Amino acid sequence: IEAFRAILDHTLTRTPQAALYRSTPIAYVWDDHDYGANNADSTSPSRPAAMQAYREYVPHYPLLGRESPIAQAFTIGRVRVIMTDTRSARSPAADPDDAAKTMLGVEQRAWFERELLAADDEYPLILWVNSVPWIAAPAAGGDDWSGYSTERAALADFIAANEIDGLVMVSGDAHMVAFDDGSNSDFSTNGGAGFPVLHAAALDRPGHVKGGPYSHGAFPGGGQFGVVEVIDDGADTVTVMLSGRTWDGDELLSYELTLPAS
Repeated sequence: IEAFRAILDHTLTRTPQAALYRSTPIAYVWDDHDYGANNADSTSPSRPAAMQAYREYVPHYPLLGRESPIAQAFTIGRVRVIMTDTRSARSPAADPDDAAKTMLGVEQRAWFERELLAADDEYPLILWVNSVPWIAAPAAGGDDWSGYSTERAALADFIAANEIDGLVMVSGDAHMVAFDDGSNSDFSTNGGAGFPVLHAAALDRPGHVKGGPYSHGAFPGGGQFGVVEVIDDGADTVTVMLSGRTWDGDELLSYELTLPAS
């Protein structure tokens, strides 16, 4: 725990980082390099310390329990934001890609499905914050959803069967801005589960591409970020504008969708 406390203190007191956190509301969920070693999973020796440090240092919405994944959900206007923890409950990547292998864990997956059902009845936009690439061909040992394709298909079937509407994913990990309009994100058995996916990266990291294909392309590079702008005047529709940008203002891609409020 002292190692986690030390690096958090170091990060939070650096001048640029401190300025960011003072000026910008943050809802934070980790991936491997701030949870443990590269490609870390639920067996990581760092897990107890990471869990404790998160609860000590990070302002967050209610979690599932004292030792649960750091999954959480909250509402802004008529938008429901669901953040999943794809590290602390996941099976090792080398496990067989069958029904027993999980990215979310039993507890978090049941919570996520409940959240989707409840949000679908109430909110025009459901924003799923998912830290690893969703779109990729199945691959044995893959660190993203490609290596957990059985569970991915089960989630997609759940989305299709329950006709979950207004779902948009914001994802990270891959050091790129990329966007798919739903053409390549449907992994359900019989179709009906495609949704837009925005990769919003790499911030200040070097660029690279993971997964795909993406309908609107992938743009690797540092100094990039993503924006989700919601325009909602309380009327019968909600407009969602998705974009990927560079730090100096260039727009790499943009996409607009209009969702019914009912």
